[in-house]
Amino acid sequence: MLPLVETALQVTLDAGTGYRDRVIVLGAGVLGLLTGLLLQRSGWRPLIAEPLQWRRDVASSLGVTTAAPAELVSEEVPLVIDASGNPDAPAMALDMLAHEGTLLVASWFGTKPVVLPLGGAFHRRRLTIRSTQVSTVPARLSGTWSRSRRRQETVELLPELPLAQLCTNVFDLSDAAEAFRAVDQGKPGLMHAVLNYDRSAAGDL
Repeated sequence: MLPLVETALQVTLDAGTGYRDRVIVLGAGVLGLLTGLLLQRSGWRPLIAEPLQWRRDVASSLGVTTAAPAELVSEEVPLVIDASGNPDAPAMALDMLAHEGTLLVASWFGTKPVVLPLGGAFHRRRLTIRSTQVSTVPARLSGTWSRSRRRQETVELLPELPLAQLCTNVFDLSDAAEAFRAVDQGKPGLMHAVLNYDRSAAGDL
């Protein structure tokens, strides 16, 4: 889980400061939930938008406020973070932003096309779209943050976060194909799949 926690930490750093400000996180997958928890620790008031009820239930059990996306059509917040992986989410996020608000895109869409409504409302409200990525530390943070510091902070966060509750499905290494199918099909109740390698059963390599 360390890479996911480190990614969530970088997203939170890229979000900046927002004491008691509302921030909407799109997607209650593991990255969205970890980001919501870290934003909460840093002073924001995160609201996770997630269409699946069972994922909202998981988020609520961890102390993060949730809502179905359809319930947020009238929201106007200074920051929306897209961690959904859904190509339709960024367009929806722009409608949730207040004047001069920012959409921070954590989703990795790969080759999937993303259509954005960059017409009048986008310009009139002076909206900003930014990416966030864990492979680097942005220049504006380089005075106080480095990759080594971020990694160390991540290690210290591991015992403080409910990671065991997010590792919902454990598969033997021999069942890796089944694990990938379950993730690809969005198996209900599966938050994070773990591949278990039993060295003693495999023998010495």
